[in-house]
This record gives sequence, structure tokens and C-alpha cells, in this order.
Amino acid sequence: MGRETRREALKLAAGAALVGAAAGAASGAAGKKSKVNDEKPVPSKAPPDSFGPRELFAVVDAEGNLQRGFHAASARRLSLGIYEVIFKRDVRRGAYLATLGGHSWGGLPAAGSIGVMGRATNPRGVVVRTTDGSGDPLDAGFHLLVICPDGYA
Repeated sequence: MGRETRREALKLAAGAALVGAAAGAASGAAGKKSKVNDEKPVPSKAPPDSFGPRELFAVVDAEGNLQRGFHAASARRLSLGIYEVIFKRDVRRGAYLATLGGHSWGGLPAAGSIGVMGRATNPRGVVVRTTDGSGDPLDAGFHLLVICPDGYA
């Protein structure tokens, strides 16, 4: 065997790997499960009102009052800096995005941070936590956006 360049050695190794993979696929093809979903579709058991928009939102003031929203049912302040927002639909499969902000056109939003997560006791609920710049709880208004995948809003 003569001296081969690195490129030629890689080509030979890749060819040997392809041959080995093809032989392994032929011998194990019968035992592997297909990655394609070939099952028949099952009709949904969800009532028609459980389907809905992909984007839902709520604007809540510092006292926990729902000022406006889209498919938002209610909002309330649970304790200092902790709020609960309830939507009219299940939002467990959604992504939550929140930002501090007022509900009107006047003034400036509070400086601080905000965190969101799904409500463990309610599939339609989201918990929001607002803090000041040092991490201490702060009552502040916020805007909450929930984006759900198709068919799961």
C-alpha cells in the first residue's frame, strides 16, 4: 500500500463506513420501527370552543386588575409582586413572554425584571412575578403574551 494523502484516506474511510452502514441496515431493517407515523388519524374529542387563537395576551395593572386582553378571563394579585392571569383556553403547551409596562399612555414603566411560568393548579393560568432592580418583589403593571401551537390554544 502506497502513501495516501489525507483526503484520499478520508474518502476510503467514508466509503467503508457507508458499506458497513448499508450492511447493518439490511440486516436490522426488519427489527427497527419506522420513523414515519402510519397510524390512522383519530378524531378529536375536544369540544369546538376549546380551539382558538394562537396568540393570547393580557395587560394587567400594578393592583392586579385586567385592563385589556385577548381571550384573557381574569387577573389578580396574589401577593407582593406575584400575579395570576387566567385565560379562556388551556395554555400549558404555549410559550409565555412578559414585559413590565403600564396599561395607559402616560408615564414610564417601572425598572425591574419579570418572570413567568404556567400555573401548576390551573391549565389556563399563568403566574407572573415582578421584581425591582435588586430582585426584591415589586408591584408593577405588565404585558403578557402567550403563543400556542396550532390546535392547542
